[in-house]
Amino acid sequence: YEHFNKHPLIEFICVYPIYINSKKTLAEGRRIPAEKAVENPSCAEIRDVLTAAGMNVYVENKMHPREWNRDVQFRGRVRVQVKQADGSLCQDKFTSRKDVMFYVAEMIPKLKTRTQKSGGGDTSSQQGEGGKKSKKKKK
Repeated sequence: YEHFNKHPLIEFICVYPIYINSKKTLAEGRRIPAEKAVENPSCAEIRDVLTAAGMNVYVENKMHPREWNRDVQFRGRVRVQVKQADGSLCQDKFTSRKDVMFYVAEMIPKLKTRTQKSGGGDTSSQQGEGGKKSKKKKK
């Protein structure tokens, strides 16, 4: 990835699954509120969601320092490109790592692999489409 260094404005952020894992405490590395987080998300799920959103994503075989579980499903770190070479945002809705984390945590439960497991019993999560914009910026 050396060629990114020639463009100091190209910005990749890191997302570890631990950041959006509802099973983790803040002390263990969770970065978003537990009620918005996802149960044991994987790197593959984060990658799939962001790739589907049209983002430039790649996965690195890195571990979060506070992840004690060496299991393969907890491995990995996702790099996401949020800025292009000219400094403009790749997508307006992703301005920061926080935007990316909230988006991923919202979308992972909607993945086919997740909805099939739950048996389709919970329709409550399906109504999230209409009121998307309301809970955007809380800086």
